[in-house]
Amino acid sequence: MPFLLIQVFDFVSGLDGTAAIPTFGKTITLFYNYSGMEEEVTKHTKKIYESLKSPGRSFWEKTKEVAIEIFIIVFAVTLSIWFHAWSDHRHEQKEAHEFLIGLKNDLSNDILLIEENKTAITRVDSNFMTLLALINSKSIDTINERMISRHLYFDLLVTHPNIARYEGFKSSGKIGTIENDSLKQNILVYYQQMIPNLSDVEEIVNSFQTRAMELEVNKNDNTSMNALAKSFKMQALLQFATQNIRGDIEAYNKAQEQAKKIIVMINE
Repeated sequence: MPFLLIQVFDFVSGLDGTAAIPTFGKTITLFYNYSGMEEEVTKHTKKIYESLKSPGRSFWEKTKEVAIEIFIIVFAVTLSIWFHAWSDHRHEQKEAHEFLIGLKNDLSNDILLIEENKTAITRVDSNFMTLLALINSKSIDTINERMISRHLYFDLLVTHPNIARYEGFKSSGKIGTIENDSLKQNILVYYQQMIPNLSDVEEIVNSFQTRAMELEVNKNDNTSMNALAKSFKMQALLQFATQNIRGDIEAYNKAQEQAKKIIVMINE
């Protein structure tokens, strides 16, 4: 039985092979790149032209030959497009997989960084709360100046998450290649909502700490630390700071939980 012999070559992976379909006794080559496909179409188009111009052949023989060549062209183009799409998809999934593996490392480092900042801001909160409690109970008058200075401990925290890999992948328009929609959504929530929210809360807390530091730095040399701590401005700033530190810690916890959730989903 005559065969249609198909030679297949993948320029991306170097895959080379042949496949035979019983029928026409023809050979075509399918390429994953469009330049090779155009050459194949041109070759068979020339055969159609030569067949039509061939003398000594009946109308039906020419018609049959032309029909076969047209079928081969359509078949070759359709199959080549399919192979090209399959190759592109395979390449995209490889890139998405490599991105997710790297993203796990980024998120693991973020979790450690957030934990360090959470510990630091918790220490600040504890110092401020203790100082406010001493003021409210009138016990601050029994505390020496050095101890009051220790409680006026400031730590301006700014979380710098590892976002370079995510931003590069997103800016190249490849986020859509992540096939797991739930995973993709959680990644977007982490980087587009939780991290910016965390930065906003940190900025608010840092602003109150900065203003409290300025009060301490600019105080008159004759003003004691006791008097500074009991001043209305300092008490107000410490209270505002502690109130917002609660939101800061909550933002830290949510970001950590989201990062851990994404890691679990990547590992599944």
